[in-house]
Amino acid sequence: MTTDEALTTIAQQNKTLLFQNEMLITLIARLVWTPEELVEMVMAKKKKDPEAYVSVYNALDGEITGKELGEIAGVSKQAISSVLQGWVDDGIVINVGTDSQPKYRRLMRLPEKRKAKPKPKQETHEATEEVAPSAEVQQ
Repeated sequence: MTTDEALTTIAQQNKTLLFQNEMLITLIARLVWTPEELVEMVMAKKKKDPEAYVSVYNALDGEITGKELGEIAGVSKQAISSVLQGWVDDGIVINVGTDSQPKYRRLMRLPEKRKAKPKPKQETHEATEEVAPSAEVQQ
């Protein structure tokens, strides 16, 4: 086996282990919280668009930046940093980075409310009813 082949094998094994770790974390988290309970925790005390914080939570892939997360929630980077730290303290987010360069991962994907698609504008047709002549009953 060449060095390149060995490195490729190690990289593939690492990828497999990371995926397995994610699955285990998600399964264990589901033993502690239902997705609905986690949604309540994520949206708790959020005055401005609480649903946006569910989108922020779902975006936590360990790579997205604080600035991008703030844009999703419609708040500043500083405001989202405070929220993220609170989630870390609550145990619902994991910092996979460093203290100086935090990178956050969610425990599981949460259900998001789907925004209803606007219904197509219905054309209004005036009803034109033809009235049939009534038959008189002859007696």
